[in-house]
Amino acid sequence: MSLYRRTARALHLIARPRTVYLLASAFVLGCGSEDGDAPPTGPGPASTSVKVVTTTSGPAVDSDGYTISIDGGPAGTVSLNGNKTIPVGAAGPVSVLLGSLAPNCSVTGGNPKTVNVASGSTTQVTFAVTCQSLPLPVNGKIVFETKRTGNWEIFVMNADGSNPVNLSNHPAMDFEPEWSPDGSKIVFVSTRAGNPEIHVMNADGSNPVRLTNHGDDEEAPTWSPNGSKIAFASNRLGDFDIFVMNADGSGVTPLTYSIADDTHPDWSPDGTRITFNSDRDAGKGVDVFVMNANGSNQVNLTNHSATFDGRAAWSPDGSKIAFTSTRDGNYEIYVMNANGTGVTRLTNHAELDSYPAWSPDGLKIAFRSDRAGNPEVYVMNANGSGPVNLTSNSAIDCHPSWKVTIGSLQALQHSAAQDVATVVSGPARSLAQQAGAENCLNK
Repeated sequence: MSLYRRTARALHLIARPRTVYLLASAFVLGCGSEDGDAPPTGPGPASTSVKVVTTTSGPAVDSDGYTISIDGGPAGTVSLNGNKTIPVGAAGPVSVLLGSLAPNCSVTGGNPKTVNVASGSTTQVTFAVTCQSLPLPVNGKIVFETKRTGNWEIFVMNADGSNPVNLSNHPAMDFEPEWSPDGSKIVFVSTRAGNPEIHVMNADGSNPVRLTNHGDDEEAPTWSPNGSKIAFASNRLGDFDIFVMNADGSGVTPLTYSIADDTHPDWSPDGTRITFNSDRDAGKGVDVFVMNANGSNQVNLTNHSATFDGRAAWSPDGSKIAFTSTRDGNYEIYVMNANGTGVTRLTNHAELDSYPAWSPDGLKIAFRSDRAGNPEVYVMNANGSGPVNLTSNSAIDCHPSWKVTIGSLQALQHSAAQDVATVVSGPARSLAQQAGAENCLNK
């Protein structure tokens, strides 16, 4: 069953009663041809029949296909963009219903459709299906770094941007938060010991504990999928390298030994690989690299001449990697396959977009954008459509990390004005100007 169908059930959207009957009968196949069904056993080409043709488009299609009902009875299945010829026996008007549509999909021109079938001929009926973007899940939580109190703090908010709460509430700088896989803890960086060190606290901000204790800078912590380890970047060997430690701070081990800077690790969902930023390749800027979780087999994934390819984030199923790149002239968010192929641009704005973070269901990406005049936390569909400003605050909001809590999904409640990102008037900043601002801490 597809993710869209499961989301539909969580949303408690009610299908038409007739369609509900079809869902229960989705695999009671009638006679037919095409789309993988058994060949017809009835009359030959001269039989009286209906040819059902489907076309499906939109940003969130449901890959399961559809069921067909003829005059209220099950008549087989058809794919998203396919056709099926079904004998109907007698000439005359026939009611054809396309069933098993996801709640975000609709048929143009009504459903069911009635056609007059002539005796001894095949009459075609076409269903044009359009699937809209799914609503945002509002039962999740997003942590982020912000300067809205005048100091760098870690806040948490609902996934629709409501109810922001200060979790760290400390006079030192607290930043770069990341949820633990079970959502019970948050790892973060803090200067409360004097220099940037890795800390962890409970999800409600209580019981902060320092994990690293070193004179140099530690940054960019990320959890292993089982929560037993934390990867991070440190310059304790001179340049920044990627390290890993146990979740209690013990057993610190370097994974990279580069004379360049290796930063911002992110663990693959299966725990076998880690992506990171590196500027080690001469003649290039920063690229996204990947290595095995033990540090072996380090490979350049992006391998591009852009000034910056970095801040990689694995999709929850491990098939995609979102990242930030300047390859088209300014900082934008892209997505690629896990092996580095199929690079696709998701954002297209004159201002800076960076820090992508997937929703746990893989349908959305939270990110930082300057398009409202200062860094804010936005969310968009995983294909780049529908960006929404979640924070809408005059201070700096940055570095989102998303978790989901148990509960039903509901539509995001935003006015039309809130759903449209505000574009700042005046000329866009140059790439050189953006470069200094890409790290929120420089703001």
